[in-house]
Amino acid sequence: MLLSVVWAAGPQLVIGQALPSGKSSGMPAGGRLAAVKSQAPVERLALLLPDDGPRLEGQSTGIDGLAWQEGQSAYRKQAWAEAQRFFVKIVTDHPESPLVPSAKAFLIELALREDSSGQGRASGIQEYKKLVRDHPQSVNARRAEWRMGDLYFEQGWYQEAQVFYEQAMAHAESRHFDGPRSLLGLGYAFMAMGKWSEAEHAFSNVRTRTEHEPLLQGATLGLAHALYRQQRYSDAQPLFDLAYRRWPRLVKADPLAIHRFAVTEIRLQHETSARELLLLLYNLYPRYEHTPAALLQLAESLRAGANQRLAEFVYALLPALYPYSLPATTAKLRLAAQQTETMQTSDIESLGRTVSAMMHDVPVPFQNAASYRALLEDIAAREAENPAGSEALFYLAKAAEQRHDMNQAIGLYREITLKTAQVTDPWATKAADRLTALLTPWMEAAIASQDDLTVVSLFHRHGTVARQRYARSPLLLQIADAHRRLGFSTEGSSLYQQVIKAHAEPGLIEPALIGLGKIYLDQRDPDAARKVFERYRFQFPLGAYEGEVVLLLVKTMRQQRDMQGLLQLCRTWLLRHPGHRERPAMYLELAKTLGELEKLEESALAYEEGLKVGAVASSDTLLTYADTLSRLNRHERAIAAYQSVLEKKPNVRQAEWARLQMAQHWTALKQYDRATVALAELGRADDEMVNRLSASLKGAAQTVRHTGKAEGL
Repeated sequence: MLLSVVWAAGPQLVIGQALPSGKSSGMPAGGRLAAVKSQAPVERLALLLPDDGPRLEGQSTGIDGLAWQEGQSAYRKQAWAEAQRFFVKIVTDHPESPLVPSAKAFLIELALREDSSGQGRASGIQEYKKLVRDHPQSVNARRAEWRMGDLYFEQGWYQEAQVFYEQAMAHAESRHFDGPRSLLGLGYAFMAMGKWSEAEHAFSNVRTRTEHEPLLQGATLGLAHALYRQQRYSDAQPLFDLAYRRWPRLVKADPLAIHRFAVTEIRLQHETSARELLLLLYNLYPRYEHTPAALLQLAESLRAGANQRLAEFVYALLPALYPYSLPATTAKLRLAAQQTETMQTSDIESLGRTVSAMMHDVPVPFQNAASYRALLEDIAAREAENPAGSEALFYLAKAAEQRHDMNQAIGLYREITLKTAQVTDPWATKAADRLTALLTPWMEAAIASQDDLTVVSLFHRHGTVARQRYARSPLLLQIADAHRRLGFSTEGSSLYQQVIKAHAEPGLIEPALIGLGKIYLDQRDPDAARKVFERYRFQFPLGAYEGEVVLLLVKTMRQQRDMQGLLQLCRTWLLRHPGHRERPAMYLELAKTLGELEKLEESALAYEEGLKVGAVASSDTLLTYADTLSRLNRHERAIAAYQSVLEKKPNVRQAEWARLQMAQHWTALKQYDRATVALAELGRADDEMVNRLSASLKGAAQTVRHTGKAEGL
């Protein structure tokens, strides 16, 4: 049978282990702070650091030598109390004996056996410090330095452990056991602190410095784990493979190593090897915390390998073995999805699956769409905070698509994207991809038909991922334009800014700057608009919108009432662009600015030059030009200009003003008949001020005419 069930509890993974409370006496204050800072999830490798124990140094043929032999014999028999008695005798009765450093080291290790708590380790550290101080040249002093690192490491004081391992490395020969052993401990400390690249460097150095088998074992597996945590699967795979072939019992005793080796093989698409490792993990460690996930990965691998029947069996097995695990819920989902896809086959095939499920005591395949939807809705509700809930919603949305219920499908996909705060949920990304695939063609059609409201509505149906999905798409510029045209200034300006940040193509940045500046102008924020337009001129001096941006900058400076600056801008631009297409419009802006600065002569000349080179002779422009001539008392030219205004079919108020002004200038030229005709054409105006001025001119003209006749008589 494929899966042999072994329910013996295996060794437990030492990951996320609770850190000590920090109550151990003798721990430095700096160490306490360091440990508090390192209370993130840590990784403690399962393979223990090698240690052959205290070392024999020195010889004696006296009583101390006999005591040493008896103590060694008791120690080998695990008669700890008796061994301690003999070692104490050497230290207290023969303080000058060459065996004292070794006896002290054994006594420290015996004390640690009796009390492995934080208090015992703290005392052990202090005793080892005394050993190093009293016997600095002893071989046990060299061992004591990295043993203190071990004791700090065991308590979770990783930075202190790092200090002592590095100190031991400095005092030991690089290729002697103590040097690589200290380096191996340093690698373990780096792993526990999450410093994967530093750990990689330490383990690599151990492998080059020693042939000691236990050190090589720890360094090889440690290096594989460090590379795995950096997601460098192609580099980690040969090391996992080497360890598995050279020390199979060692790897099989470590469920974490088996699991990571399997994941590495999956990442590298070595499906056959991965399946064997996943099965091994399940058979050796059925109660290991990652075993349900391993079975799920096995089922996925089988399905990818077109072994549908076996994949269904493993999917169905998961809820039976691990009914309350998240992988079991996911397995139910994927089993239902797979079976629903295959329900289109013949009745015989469906009956065969049902009988097979009953024989293996696994869930019967779902026979209809209603039961499938019911399962998905139940899981979506129960697992709303987990990726399994998102996956259920995704399958519901997919089913809605198949029913051509696009509104429901889009709504469900959007609901999944709202879970983007869950960084481990891959279904939010998949839902966003599907939303983009559904909505982008629709949005492009709305842009082509200039339906701004539909464009904005579709964009926001993407939910919180809308900006992210279109961050680098040219569509984002047109979406921002639609927001601006509809008056959504805040959102539009934010989208324009995103375009500017995310793109380097001038074809996108230039119109985005223009749009952003226009929004600031619409918001009556000329200072911000001016900065944007000046940035455009600096960044794109010969840009496609160079003429438009100057006119917008003119408008901005007019809002700021910076007339002197505006005058200088117009004159400088006209000097630098003698053949530009916007030159006529710039002449009109210059003329208007000069008029506002009361420089009427120059203003009139600018109007005339602008009209001569092709400026649009609108009724507004002609009326302003005529008023300038009027203020200069150039009556005949003003009358001609006002007549040009009337020929442009102006609005009522413009026509009334033009006729009134013509009447005034005819009166000034003493052409009273013509003034009377102009006033008659004016008639009754809507503006009472115009009516009063008209009445006054009529009265003056009649008086002059009457007086002239009286004089003639």
